[in-house]
Amino acid sequence: MANEKKEVKVVGMHCPSCVNAVELSLTDVDGIDSAKASLDDNNVIIDYDASKVSDKDIADAVEEAGFKVE
Repeated sequence: MANEKKEVKVVGMHCPSCVNAVELSLTDVDGIDSAKASLDDNNVIIDYDASKVSDKDIADAVEEAGFKVE
């Protein structure tokens, strides 16, 4: 199955370290190939396999990094 892209709004990022934490937490999830967070837009663009990764998996990874999904 082809990968999908999803934009997720993230609450609480305020510095480059926050961006890095969100990206690392998401890319640790099996099935997520890349995550590119934007401090300016308060979001993250995720490239993932939807057959392996649920919205809950994404939210859990963001929360594990210390932030919330809007």
